[in-house]
Amino acid sequence: MTITILRSMLWTSVLALCGLGLVMIASTTTGRGIDGTNYSYLIRQFVALAAGLGMAALISRSGTEHLRKPLLVAAAALGTLAMLVVAREFMRPINGAWRWIQLGPVSIQPAEFAKLTLIVSVAWYLMRVEERVRVNWYGVLLPMAAFAVLAVLVYRTKDLGSIVVLAIVLWTMLFYAGANWFYSLVVGLACVPMVLYVAVFQTAYRRERILAFLDPMNPENDAAYHLKQSFIAIGSGGVNGVGLGQGMSKNSYLPENHTDFIYAVVCEELGLIGGLAVAAGYLLFTWTGMLIAGRTRDRHQRLLAVGCTVLIGVQGFWNMLVVTGALPTKGLTLPFISYGGSSLVVCLTCLGVLDAVARSCPRDLSVEARATSRIGAAVVRSSRNKTEAAL
Repeated sequence: MTITILRSMLWTSVLALCGLGLVMIASTTTGRGIDGTNYSYLIRQFVALAAGLGMAALISRSGTEHLRKPLLVAAAALGTLAMLVVAREFMRPINGAWRWIQLGPVSIQPAEFAKLTLIVSVAWYLMRVEERVRVNWYGVLLPMAAFAVLAVLVYRTKDLGSIVVLAIVLWTMLFYAGANWFYSLVVGLACVPMVLYVAVFQTAYRRERILAFLDPMNPENDAAYHLKQSFIAIGSGGVNGVGLGQGMSKNSYLPENHTDFIYAVVCEELGLIGGLAVAAGYLLFTWTGMLIAGRTRDRHQRLLAVGCTVLIGVQGFWNMLVVTGALPTKGLTLPFISYGGSSLVVCLTCLGVLDAVARSCPRDLSVEARATSRIGAAVVRSSRNKTEAAL
């Protein structure tokens, strides 16, 4: 499969999801009359889409070389940490969370930019340590210590879902770089009981969400309301859906129907076919992104591609699993589709990084050149051993 085809698949999947996102935001918000106009949400999302596509095009053209510069990486990391502190200490809470920085008409969500900063910083770090990543101190303990600082700041903004996504992205990048995956897994699992106790069971609304996930039809648990309404919306859609714009769940029944639970509205109005098409779009994006990561010979670019792909793939499928009741409710948006300027700009920036990596890939690669991951290298070694044995 040529690089041109991979780039076409990448852009096609993203633009299709973004287009559907604009349509569904129009469907869920145009009748509200927010801020004196029926189209305020749609206009804001369109502006964020234009800004994100501009950023994607800029990064795609300029390449990823600037992401190797220590000063830029340090500035991004310090800027992200500062935004998280400002959001928690100086902003007013919205629905009990300090996740946004209000700058006039613009609202910035620092946790979204923290995801991109993590990818850029970890890729730069793993590029610098090279083979020392196989030593537990460099490959596991130092990255996890830095991650702990970021996780604490994100947690103070009441955003546990982003921490889970960040942890998965970090672990995947360490694994792909050749770190001791078993040691990192053991360290991570050892922290799980403490994290669950402090972050979940000591917080009433999170504890109630877990109970709602275990028994969503319990009438005494108000935390199950989101999930019940999501089930009703998905069930109402059937196979073909009730028709675009004809869904009833968005009429004050399903909370957060234009953000965290927009996938339920997709299933209601476009049916099972529409829901599966969205899942196929994320699957195509994830598959294409990992193919691009496997094509590049550059370690830094490969790690950037893996991080960006896993970030969007994990968050997309996590959101769909939450909406369908397969995972406990968490405040994670559906990439490219949910309303939210910060999320959309960050996701489209990841698209630009992936496209930049694809543009720099050699047009014609041998099998050995493609075997840049530990899995690919193992396949090549196995094939070579079989050939030598036959001779």
